[in-house]
Amino acid sequence: MKHFASIILALSLALPTHAQVGFRWCLYGFNHSDSYEPIEAQLEELAEFIKSYPDDLFEISGHLDERASDKYSIKFDKERADYIRGLLIDKYGIPGSMLISVGKGKHEPYIKGAKTEAEHELNRRVEIRIIRKE
Repeated sequence: MKHFASIILALSLALPTHAQVGFRWCLYGFNHSDSYEPIEAQLEELAEFIKSYPDDLFEISGHLDERASDKYSIKFDKERADYIRGLLIDKYGIPGSMLISVGKGKHEPYIKGAKTEAEHELNRRVEIRIIRKE
């Protein structure tokens, strides 16, 4: 997960207008909407990257593992995205107008048909995509 903003930057330089590139690893413990990983350094790097693209939009999407009920999904997937969005706004000064947070629930797993706890953990994540504007 180290240096993900650098990876996004390298990929985005080659992207055409309206292209999307993503970052996928902000993992969560079961039944939590706050990240348990030490993500501060990564968020700082991401914030600097976002600031260098003030005309673009960034979508922050929260995901759950496939065991989650639909009722549960409504609560935690969006909360996870909102948590990261809030940190980027409050701690790093990113304008809220550049960030959209959405909940995707369990419907877009990273590992379909996950069996082990480690696989389920990979499905509990936040993804950040750049939506390039013209």
